[in-house]
Amino acid sequence: MEKYRVTQHITRFFWLPRGTERRQPTSYARLTGIWLASIAVGTAVTAAGWDEEYGGADIMTVIVVLNVLDDIITGVRHRWPAALAAVGLLYGGSRLTGAVLSDSPEPAWATTIAAAVGVTLALAATAAVTRLPQRLAITAR
Repeated sequence: MEKYRVTQHITRFFWLPRGTERRQPTSYARLTGIWLASIAVGTAVTAAGWDEEYGGADIMTVIVVLNVLDDIITGVRHRWPAALAAVGLLYGGSRLTGAVLSDSPEPAWATTIAAAVGVTLALAATAAVTRLPQRLAITAR
């Protein structure tokens, strides 16, 4: 009986049962708050000089990934494509910006700025993808 319950929880994480109502996407106000909080915490950690111990860029990344996991767990529409886009843009945007800023005299600030760009792109992708209509209506002419 316990084995069935664990399997049911794992299955629900990936596929919602038929007839389950989808939750509304995260509001713009909450996404803006998450974005501002992640950038503020990352900047504060870097400004305080704690970047080597705590990693401001890592903290920003964790905040965004936790938001993506929250969308997946609550069953938001298009949650898996949104998670894939968010993680891809988070990684790609951070790497690309980090490559552009690689000659910076302050590597800690370059890493923090690169992470801020990745966080911004990831949250924008999450907001855009989770608000797509459930089924696109294609009409033949």
